[in-house]
Amino acid sequence: MIKRELLFSKMKPQDYEEMIAFLGKKMEEQGYVKPSYTSAVLEREKGFPTGLQMGDYGIAIPHTDREHVYQSALAIATLASPIEVRSMINPEDKVQVSLVILMAVEDPDGQVKMLSKLMGLFQDVETLKRLEQASSVEEMYTIVSKMALENV
Repeated sequence: MIKRELLFSKMKPQDYEEMIAFLGKKMEEQGYVKPSYTSAVLEREKGFPTGLQMGDYGIAIPHTDREHVYQSALAIATLASPIEVRSMINPEDKVQVSLVILMAVEDPDGQVKMLSKLMGLFQDVETLKRLEQASSVEEMYTIVSKMALENV
């Protein structure tokens, strides 16, 4: 599910919605999601935000229902500067996010499994820092691929 063409380094979105729209458009262009996907993710975020504080590090894992997905994939972006996202734990709280993982899961049981796997991957704050500091998509791909292999 990790594809080089869906990895983006040091992005500079104006806000979270712009980041989701960019990543969603890239997934749509690659044929992973339906045209309805991005708006469905943005709508879901209103009621069920996905910002998570992992130690000193903030990540977001936006996603939506499988009816908007053709094929499972992850789009991953590191940010040049953190953006504010509402917390998954307490939507009243804000999380400063430096990593966004847009998740598209086609398998009905896959979403919970994938979220669980991602949470396991990103428990290691040192790895999150290395990912954030990656200077290229190739470096990101190496880090993320290694994390995925270690956690299979």
